[in-house]
Amino acid sequence: MTEDISIIQASENDAAEIARIEKLSFPTPWTEEMIMSEMREPLSLFFVAKYQGNIIGYYGFLHILDELHILNVAVDPLFRGRKVGSKLIEHLIEKGRALCARAVTLEVRESNAAAIALYEKYGFVCAGVRPHYYTDKENALIYWLEL
Repeated sequence: MTEDISIIQASENDAAEIARIEKLSFPTPWTEEMIMSEMREPLSLFFVAKYQGNIIGYYGFLHILDELHILNVAVDPLFRGRKVGSKLIEHLIEKGRALCARAVTLEVRESNAAAIALYEKYGFVCAGVRPHYYTDKENALIYWLEL
């Protein structure tokens, strides 16, 4: 299936589908308006994974100097466990190298074992904790990948 997935840069027209996946994926999801606002920022880029013409996953990042800061990565629950997340992370790493980034960083909920396993599979390492980072007071783990 992953060979039939294309990853392309997202547009504001994709914000509703990204928001739908957000809602299915996170306890405090970004709204469509928040996503569109972030897409308009000059340092932000979003990419979507498409399968048979439908958006099944996405990621977004900020490109600040020589680092990428991942905003969110999510896959539609109907497509989880099919390597879509891996394909998104591989694309993100390639994009980072193409942009001459030296590192990629992100925060992830300490309870999100699936995401942590995915990041660690690609060499991300835990570099610290942000206590009570999320609105529900859950800690965030800070992960880094040197490119």
